[in-house]
Amino acid sequence: MKRILMYLMLALVGLMLTGCNGVVLNATYSRLLDETADLSAETAKRANAGTLDVDLMKAALTKQAHTWYAFQCGRDGVKADPNLPNVSATPTPLLDLAPVPK
Repeated sequence: MKRILMYLMLALVGLMLTGCNGVVLNATYSRLLDETADLSAETAKRANAGTLDVDLMKAALTKQAHTWYAFQCGRDGVKADPNLPNVSATPTPLLDLAPVPK
C-alpha cells in the first residue's frame, strides 16, 4: 500500500512539473510561431529602415493576422476558416499601438 501511495505521489509531482514551462506547443503551432516571429522581426527591421514595400507590408500583416487567428482557434478548440482571420468585436485601435511622441 505504501509503495502504491509513493508511486501515486511521484506521478502527481511529475504532472505538476510538466506544467511549469509556460507554453507547450505541438509541432504545427511551434513552426507557425517561429515563422511568424521571423516574419515580424523582418517586417519591423525593414519598416524601421524605410525599405518596406507597401505590397510586402500588406502581405506580412495579412499573414500575421491569419497566424494569430489560428492560435485563437487552437486555444478555443475550433477549426480555423482559412479564408477568414478573426475579427474581434472590440479591435484595438491602431493609435493605441503607436508610441506617443514626447
